[in-house]
Amino acid sequence: MNESISMQIFLRHKIDEWMFALIRDYGFSRCEIWAMGDHFDIQDKDLLKRIMSWIQKYDISPDTAHLPLFYQGKKILIGDTSLGDDITDFFILCVDKLRNIGVKTFILHVGENTPLFIRRFEKIYFSFDDVYFAIENDPMGFPLAKDVAKIIDEIKMKFQDGGLRVGACIDVGHANIWEKPPEETIISLGSKIIATHISDNYGEADTHRPPGDGSINWQNVINALIQVGYNGNFTFEIAPVEKFELTLKVLRKFSDENINQKLITG
Repeated sequence: MNESISMQIFLRHKIDEWMFALIRDYGFSRCEIWAMGDHFDIQDKDLLKRIMSWIQKYDISPDTAHLPLFYQGKKILIGDTSLGDDITDFFILCVDKLRNIGVKTFILHVGENTPLFIRRFEKIYFSFDDVYFAIENDPMGFPLAKDVAKIIDEIKMKFQDGGLRVGACIDVGHANIWEKPPEETIISLGSKIIATHISDNYGEADTHRPPGDGSINWQNVINALIQVGYNGNFTFEIAPVEKFELTLKVLRKFSDENINQKLITG
């Protein structure tokens, strides 16, 4: 597994060069872009060029990106019935812009209507042949990880290519609220997992705390990921903070003591 930092940690600030420099200072070489809100205006062409230059300057690989949940103050989910079908064009635009700066896998949420999500997602999916999509278990209770598994199976039956580029993003914190213990959820998803969101909580609210600041048994989680053969990014998705260096120091220590050491001795 490869350690990665979600830019959600910086969400209170517009994406800028110092964030990439700070990630690199703490020994992280991968990140997940958050393409939403005031943090990152996907329509800003000059900003995309600057992000590309920062990625190259600090040798940070933007392996994954979280597609927008909000745009211009409105919630936007692909499967929401309140939105017209033209929402697919916006998501296609987002994927196209982000893949041009090196993003390989896109995290997305379903919304309220699964059949509508699948119909709209099919257009997004077949607009590209070189990127992957990871459907995330939701913090609000639907879809749970077990629902994500069913949606992926339905996509694989429906899509002409067998949905070869679709998998699950297991958000361990979300699973700890709805499907605890999360390690059992990981085992149940198995090889469907192609991305992760890593954070801790006490099983009652989606607080997105660093590992160790909650009730999750992280050795069990890591062992489960190893057991199912997952070798993708171990992406720390921590709630927006202001004490960036303190939080990154905690994540660096956790990685060194648990991820890196576990892969050596496990």
